[in-house]
Amino acid sequence: MKLCQYIISLTWGIFVMQVTSVHCAMPSKDYTAYRIYPYCRPSDYMRYPSNVNDVVAIVNEAISRNVTVKAFGARHSHTDIICTDGIPIDMNNFKSCIMNPDGETASFGSGVTIKEAGEFLLQHGRALRTTPAFGGITIGGAIGTGAHGSSIKYTSSISSQVVRMTAVNGLGEKVEIVDPEDLKSFKVHLGLLGIVVDVTLKTVPLYKVLATNYIVSDEILTNGKALEWAKTTDQITFYWFPAFKEVVVANLTFVSVDETGNAYTNAISPPTYGYFNLGGTKAKEIAFDLSTSECALASGVGNTILHAFEIAAQSSLVRDTPGFVPIYTEDGITVENPAVGFPHSMFAASCSEANAGLGGPSCFWAHGDINSNITIVDNEFCIDINSLSDFVETTQDIMKTTPVAFPLTGIFIRFSGESDAYMATNFGRDTAHVEFAMWKRTDSYNKASGNLAGYQLLAQALAKKFKGRSHWGKSGLVYHGREMLDIKLETEARDSFIASMKKFDPNERFMNSFGRRIVKRDTKIDSDPKSTRCALLDNCFCSQNKDCISTQTCTKLSGYPDYPVCKTKNEVPEVHLDKSAFPPPAGIFNWLVVSVPNLVIPVLAQCPPTGLLNTVPNLVGSILG
Repeated sequence: MKLCQYIISLTWGIFVMQVTSVHCAMPSKDYTAYRIYPYCRPSDYMRYPSNVNDVVAIVNEAISRNVTVKAFGARHSHTDIICTDGIPIDMNNFKSCIMNPDGETASFGSGVTIKEAGEFLLQHGRALRTTPAFGGITIGGAIGTGAHGSSIKYTSSISSQVVRMTAVNGLGEKVEIVDPEDLKSFKVHLGLLGIVVDVTLKTVPLYKVLATNYIVSDEILTNGKALEWAKTTDQITFYWFPAFKEVVVANLTFVSVDETGNAYTNAISPPTYGYFNLGGTKAKEIAFDLSTSECALASGVGNTILHAFEIAAQSSLVRDTPGFVPIYTEDGITVENPAVGFPHSMFAASCSEANAGLGGPSCFWAHGDINSNITIVDNEFCIDINSLSDFVETTQDIMKTTPVAFPLTGIFIRFSGESDAYMATNFGRDTAHVEFAMWKRTDSYNKASGNLAGYQLLAQALAKKFKGRSHWGKSGLVYHGREMLDIKLETEARDSFIASMKKFDPNERFMNSFGRRIVKRDTKIDSDPKSTRCALLDNCFCSQNKDCISTQTCTKLSGYPDYPVCKTKNEVPEVHLDKSAFPPPAGIFNWLVVSVPNLVIPVLAQCPPTGLLNTVPNLVGSILG
């Protein structure tokens, strides 16, 4: 009996010890952008103010504690512009929408999204002249980074439609920004001048947009035709697929509100179906495993798979294509091309971040599982419009030097007329915005995207040769480093913006690592500590082989002596590709998902064993994962 009591007592004692030793982890204060990058480590938990008095109280608290603050909206910037060492502030509760008595301007809380603003104006028979390409970003965030659409003929950004705004400055004071000189800084404020609580924008009478997409030769990019269209068309975007020497033209013409049609767009930032993400991600991982192989034959097959993605992506921009959401549609199923709809629906795609399962559409980054989310490094560089032809020729030369494919959207090119906003990427010049996505690996810290050398060569050419200004919320962090900012920024504009920082935030309450680089005080970048191979995500320009992966070397390619890149060993340039050698667009998705895994074994059988040491284990994981 005593033995039983002893056992029971001992068991109970162990149980109590286990229970009392349970530790409840505190939720992390750290945060990232919506694409889980960069990595911000503040001192405080996120705050969620609902009115200007809340914001004033937070800033005054920061003053009393001598810490910094940073306000943001949807966190759709994947640079450390969103980071703070102190108190992070989410402004999404600022949802006011007011049509002003003048009947021509409207005031919006900084947390109102582009889509919400458009729907509000629609109810009042008004519209914005243009918007950025994604409806989920906030008004405050859009002017913070200078987010834009594509028009030289009219305004191209939310910033260019600003009349005035209300902000809380670094002294905890509510201020009205109406002076034209102050607005030159606040229109693209980078979160370094104050916390914007509402913005008043110019509006125009309601109209509709006629969208027509079609394919032409890429000769238009060098013979002057593209620039002519850009300057005379209401709004235009070019999707360039250089491997096939073709361009998809997206021509948006403003038409009467009486035109029939209620279409909406899924362009540039589209939702995707769950099954597309799942199958496409598997095919992408296989393609990247092959294209980063030391076996040249395997690498070539990987590049071929990536070009197959390009064919399907190009097709989806003009017609119904299996696996892809319709580019313009009224019913959500069938492509309408041409299509007519209201401006906010035709300029800016929207998506749900709720996981809709295999058959439903969600934002491409929001399908609930790391193996089926699409994440990218979104590169955008803004060059003088008169350099477009030279850029095209440079890109064509790069493709003769090293393989490169653009499997998601091609290289898409938009346009803006010159701006007087100091930190606008189109400050002082008509601008071509050149953008391309580098599809990230599922394990983006330790595995390289395919064609990495080509992407890095192209980005460095845009930034260094063409003095391209990287979009404040896009491109790798190295392009927002101190060295690249010195190339990017006009001296007079930079000095004027810094003067505004001193005026509205004399004690640097809104300062962060990003701001310290702007004022030329520091070089620190808030990168993810897990990113130990810094060149894979463009956190650095490689300087040694360990900045890349084991099948790559850090090197400089012929003709580009100042551009260090991660080059896959034994990788060879491609010859011109024949689209007729691929399945038709309607069959590409099925080919990628069903046939690609079966291509791997016969290819690897022809590779020398020394070229497969890293490839085979990676492929097994990608095929079975």
